[in-house]
Amino acid sequence: MISYLVCATHRSGSNLLCQSLWHTELCGYPQEFFSPTRASKIAEEYGLVADPQLDYPGYVSELVSKRVSSNGVFGAKIMWSHLEPFLTGLGQDSMADTDLLGTIFPNIRYLWIRRDDKLRQAISMWKAKQTKVYNSLQTEGGAHLAAEAIYDFNEIEKIKRRFEDEDKAWGDFFTKNSITPVQIHYEDFAVHHEARTLEILRELAIDVGKAFKVKPLTYKPLADSTNEEWRERYLREEETR
Repeated sequence: MISYLVCATHRSGSNLLCQSLWHTELCGYPQEFFSPTRASKIAEEYGLVADPQLDYPGYVSELVSKRVSSNGVFGAKIMWSHLEPFLTGLGQDSMADTDLLGTIFPNIRYLWIRRDDKLRQAISMWKAKQTKVYNSLQTEGGAHLAAEAIYDFNEIEKIKRRFEDEDKAWGDFFTKNSITPVQIHYEDFAVHHEARTLEILRELAIDVGKAFKVKPLTYKPLADSTNEEWRERYLREEETR
């Protein structure tokens, strides 16, 4: 069995990466299983026996055994802000974090996706928080936005600093534990997702046939002229502060 964790921050391109891996049908079904607010919904969606509120280790174990592709690969996405509550929920204080992760996820590998432009990442998050639209699939069928997005320098700056801190925290985690993750940069992956997905498959030692092809992505960019207008406005205001 092969396991991997997509280590990410919000709005870093992790949905894009996970969809590409999922669509290979060789990389499990990577989702944000370990969000404290989504575990119960995940358990219900997949008919899991374990209740994550009562038996979190059982919930995780059941996911690892059931949400695997036919070749025995399990994948999941985890945000930095979810790592600590995830480890706490497992209740193994006597074990080092990486030892615990290695026990739960056989032959674990780490994929680290980052977005180099933290300002665009922060703007994307601030818009999504207001409109409640986090991916393009939510806009299909003429769905309406929950609210109009309004520019706010202070909110964007706060989110930008948070993302910078969380990326540093991931980097420190890997360094501290002598982990060499597979590094993916959103800006590159969005343009070259076929080639990069094939590279990730090779890194994970997942066999593919000669005729294998990476499937097209169905996610579409949400960024529009507003994003660029806000970016330019932010940079102007930043110079005067």
